[in-house]
Amino acid sequence: MLDRYEREIDYLRLSVTGSCDCRCPYCVPRGETVRCSSLLSADELAELARAAVSCGVRKIRLTGGEPLLREDIVELCRGMALIPGLEELCLTTNGIHLGRLAPELKRAGVSRLNVSLDTLLPERFQRLTGHDCLGEVLHGIEAAQRQGFDRIKLNVVLMAGINEDEIPNLIAFGGKRALDVRFIELMPIGPCAAFAQSHYLPAEAVLEACPELRPAGRDGVAQLYALPGGAGRVGLIRPISHKFCAQCSRIRIDSGGTLRPCLHSTDGVPLRGLRGRELEDAIRAGIQSKPRGHALSAGAVCQTQTMYQIGG
Repeated sequence: MLDRYEREIDYLRLSVTGSCDCRCPYCVPRGETVRCSSLLSADELAELARAAVSCGVRKIRLTGGEPLLREDIVELCRGMALIPGLEELCLTTNGIHLGRLAPELKRAGVSRLNVSLDTLLPERFQRLTGHDCLGEVLHGIEAAQRQGFDRIKLNVVLMAGINEDEIPNLIAFGGKRALDVRFIELMPIGPCAAFAQSHYLPAEAVLEACPELRPAGRDGVAQLYALPGGAGRVGLIRPISHKFCAQCSRIRIDSGGTLRPCLHSTDGVPLRGLRGRELEDAIRAGIQSKPRGHALSAGAVCQTQTMYQIGG
């Protein structure tokens, strides 16, 4: 389906929980308890997914919070993978529980995984996430590779003064394991905006740290680069320094069932409780309300909610 600016909207990021067991500072304000009090049922989520596919969505990515905290996540994936017209079912995870669930997710029909990994240093990982479990995440990545997931991606949020010194090591880690490493510019969102503004690092720093990277096309909103001699790829996602709104093909539905046409907008279309044609019409209306672009480049903080509440 085309929005009012002639962009084809075929990608839905569907948050299945607002809960998370990590406390990353760009996502969760320090001291805040992360809990989801109004979790959508598997049937409600499946109905939202089917309606979105009827409106032209071809790719769904399950997010959170942390989606693997749902006890029914495997059954939920199995049902969604069978939706007629859905071409790709993906999932983004912090990786802590991936080692246990990777085989079941693969059998359930999940085709691609993104794993959040901002550091390879155990002490730094604990400071950032609040957990001493880097080993579990690395084990989860290995388990997922053994299951044959296609092009596993590592999501690295760039943070000045925190992990910029690890750029070469993270690239080497991905290259040795045929993983795609995607560096994402820090975005000022909601109550965590001050942290983002203090630690913003343009993705150009990746090219400065590894000048041997060579352009290798695009993958959605990511500019790809190849590392000579490495099997993996490097992706730069630059919402601040290289605004890509004109190429954005996604909508979001948060864990409360509200359609968010843009990550950085407070506008939303409540979907919970809607059925059939009424639900499809509401999704189409949400797509048509998608703004031309965000105002982050002007230094504005447009979103009042945190990332884990919207769906990361």
